[in-house]
Parts: sequence; C-alpha cells; structure tokens
Amino acid sequence: MLLELALAASLQQAVPQEAPQIMAALTHETVEIREDFAGTELILYGATRGLTIQDEIVVVLRGPDQDLRVMQKRRSFGIWVNAQAQEFDGVPAYYSIASTRPLEEIATSEALIRNDIGLPQLLVQAYADRLNDLEAIEAPAEDSEPTGADLSEYFAAVQRAGAREDLYSAAPRGVDVLDGGLFRATLALPPRTPVGNYTAEVYLFREGRPIASRSTSMRVEKAGIERVIYEFAHGAPMIYGLLCVALAMLAGYAAAAMFGRR
Repeated sequence: MLLELALAASLQQAVPQEAPQIMAALTHETVEIREDFAGTELILYGATRGLTIQDEIVVVLRGPDQDLRVMQKRRSFGIWVNAQAQEFDGVPAYYSIASTRPLEEIATSEALIRNDIGLPQLLVQAYADRLNDLEAIEAPAEDSEPTGADLSEYFAAVQRAGAREDLYSAAPRGVDVLDGGLFRATLALPPRTPVGNYTAEVYLFREGRPIASRSTSMRVEKAGIERVIYEFAHGAPMIYGLLCVALAMLAGYAAAAMFGRR
C-alpha cells in the first residue's frame, strides 16, 4: 500500500514538470479555387503534451499580406467626398482566429501584441511600421498625424470591410478540447478567398502567456479555367484589358443588332 502511494505521488509530481508541447496539422495542404468554388471549411487538429485544466489554446490562420489605402468620407457642401487617407502596410488579406475562450480572458493586450495575435494589434503594428518607414525617409509634418480617435475609425473600417466578405472572423469558443489532450478547430474559407500562402499558428497559453506554439502552412491557388484567366490577367495585363474591352464592345454590338431587328 505504501509503495503504491509513493508511486502515485511520484507520478503526480512528474506531470507538472513535463515540458508542454503542441502539434497541429491542417486537413488540406492545398485548396484549389475553381469556377464553381463557393467556399470550404478547414479542420485543424492537433495534440498537446503537459496540458492542464488552466491552459487555453488559440489558433490563428493568416493569409497573404497586402497594402491598404483607406479613405475617409466627409460631407462637404451637401455631397460626400474622399478626405484624409491612411495607408497600412502588410495587412493580412485573410485573418481568422479560433480559441477555447475569448482572447481578453486568455491574455493581456500586451501579450497579444508581442505575439501578433488579433487583427486590431496587427493594424496598429502595420500603421506603426509605415510611420517608421516614413520617418526613415522624411519626417512627416506634426499636423498630418491623426489622433488615436481618428485612427480607431480607420481600424474599424478595415475590420468592417473584411468581415463583410467573411475574410476576417473570430470564434471565441471555436476550439474544442477532446480527451487525451487532443483538440480541433474549424476554419471557414469564403468564396472570395485570396490566393497565396497561408500560415496557421497554434499557441498554448498558460497564465496569460504562450508557453508553446506550432505552425503549419497551406496554399490557396486557382485551378481550371480560373487559373488560366488569372495567369493571363497577371502575366499580360495590357492584352487582357484590351481583350475585355473588345469583348464588351462585341457584346454591345450584338445586343444592339438583336434588339434593332425587333
């Protein structure tokens, strides 16, 4: 009996000392976008070692980066005009987060910023990076820098535009923890999913800080007739534009001739 108790105690002491690890993989390594593509779902599954009841899991799927120029509309003399513009460098064209709990309950904003987790944190960092680049070339005028309240409007506009196309999403309880340290997260790709390389980052949080992480990647690419048109448009944009104009004129002429006979 004493031997069994000693063995159980030694096992309980060994569990907290086990180095936490996390493994993850996506069900798709490549997603093909064809002419009938209407969106799809990805399943990220993984396993953890050293998981405790206080630990939380955060999954981030990030698409290719893009540079954004956001214009602010203002009413002037009864009409709406474009006013001050702000530019953001390196903003993900697709960004989805799934977690076991809401992010604000998992970690502080400082910890999220340090690990580039959360779209607001990424937008702040993208704006800061652009300011640093501008200052390296030429110091901007002080009166041209927007206030924090003004910036929040631009940040909100970027998030609204992405959410409208289902390109930005968050599932505060989208990670299911199963028995034995296994977990699963479902991520959706909308019909207008951008092509390019995607990275899935998985974080294991404990007491507000990440103690383990793992990344995996996938690619979204055009296929079939969609790929032919995409490569032609990007490889020979001038010819593609002239061809589109010619087809539009031909369609207009055909419509005019058909209705003229009637």
